[in-house]
Amino acid sequence: MMIDLESPIFGKTAEVITYIKTFLYGIFLFLDIDVNIVKILAIIMAVDTVLGIIKAIRLKQKVSFKKLVWGMITKVSVLIVPMILALVAKALSFDFTWFVNAVLNILVLAEAFSSISNIISIKEGKQIENQDFITKLLHTIRIGLSNMINRLFNTINPEDKN
Repeated sequence: MMIDLESPIFGKTAEVITYIKTFLYGIFLFLDIDVNIVKILAIIMAVDTVLGIIKAIRLKQKVSFKKLVWGMITKVSVLIVPMILALVAKALSFDFTWFVNAVLNILVLAEAFSSISNIISIKEGKQIENQDFITKLLHTIRIGLSNMINRLFNTINPEDKN
């Protein structure tokens, strides 16, 4: 079976993908997010996903479509975190560019670490424990934002320490 690149379905799909890419590039440009880091992160996330599937097959674990979809949704949702931080910075007129780029770089390192752990698991044929740096990062960001909001409230109303 050959893929007909001139078929109406393929043409519409390519058009939709182009619109989505243009929309995302516009968002990244508006938020001053380095598109190259996002591209690298997306590639490493895709590689990690493939390596995770290979690892599951090698370790004779159940590979399910549901687990794959949830894994991909989780990875995409992690990409939203830097965008949320950049939006908060824009709304508050802060320059969080360095922080957003730092978060993206940490996400790249965490995904690379996960990929390497998957490669070791594949090679050795046993489960290698993978530390969840992304969850640690998310908790740290949450605590940092909470502290920022509490300081703001304490500045506005110093008598109310709740």
